[in-house]
Amino acid sequence: MRHLLIYLSAIIIHELFHVFAAGVLFREKLSVTFLPSGFSAEWRSFQPERRVQCIVYAFGPLGNIFAAVVSKALFKSSDADFVTANLLIGVFNLIPLYPLDGGNILLVLLYGRVGTDRTYEIMKMVGRGIRGLLLAAGIYILISGKNPSMLLTIIFLPGLGTVKRSVKRLNLSSLIRRKERILKKRAYQMRDILVLKNVSLGEALLLLDYDKYHVIHIADENLKILCEVTEQQLMDAILAHNAGKTLEEVFIAGNQPGNSPRF
Repeated sequence: MRHLLIYLSAIIIHELFHVFAAGVLFREKLSVTFLPSGFSAEWRSFQPERRVQCIVYAFGPLGNIFAAVVSKALFKSSDADFVTANLLIGVFNLIPLYPLDGGNILLVLLYGRVGTDRTYEIMKMVGRGIRGLLLAAGIYILISGKNPSMLLTIIFLPGLGTVKRSVKRLNLSSLIRRKERILKKRAYQMRDILVLKNVSLGEALLLLDYDKYHVIHIADENLKILCEVTEQQLMDAILAHNAGKTLEEVFIAGNQPGNSPRF
C-alpha cells in the first residue's frame, strides 16, 4: 500500500507540472482523466502551436526528475522510494512511444516536418518496435522479480488507433491556424482537390494537407464539377453546420453566396 501511494504521488506531481506549464506559462487548458494505464492530460480545445505542445509535454517528466533531485538534495532523510518512483515515471514518459510524453513530442515534431500520412507511418513503425521491447522487458521483470507492473502498463497503453486520431487532430489545429501563417508569409502553396458531392464536411476536412491551401472542386457521380469552394469556405461551413452534412447539402442545394458553380 505504501509503495502504491508513493507512485500515486509521483504521478500527481507529473500531471501537476503539465497543468502548470499549460495554464500558467501559456494560458492553455488541459483536462486530466484517469485511464487503466494511468492519468492522461488532453487539450480542452484545439492544440496550441507545436512549440507550446512540446514544452507542455516535456514539463511532466522534467517535473518528476526535478522532484527527485530536490528531495535528494534538500532533505537528508528523503525517502529513497519517492526518489526512485519519480525518476522511473519521469524517464519512462520520455520514451518516444505514443501516448507517453516522449511519443507526443515525437508526433508533433514529425508532423511539422513530414505531414500527416508519413507521420502516422513512422509513429506506427517506431511504436511497434518500442512496444515489443517493453513487452519483453515486462515479461523478464515479471519472471525474475515477480513484478507485473511494467507488463500491465504496456498492455493497457492505448494502441495505434489513438495515434491516427491524434494526427488528425494536429491536422485540424494546423488548418485552423493557417490563416495567420498565410497573412504572415503573404504567399502560400495551393492544391486542388476533386471531391464527390455526397462526401461530408468532416470527411472533406481530413483530405486537406497541413502545408498547402486548398480549392475543393465538388463533382457529381459523372465527375461533372458542380461548384468550387475554398478551404476557408469549408472551415466556415463546418463552424456553421453539422460536420456530418454533405457538401451537396451545404454548398449546392443551399446555393450559398460565394460559391462558383461550373456547368
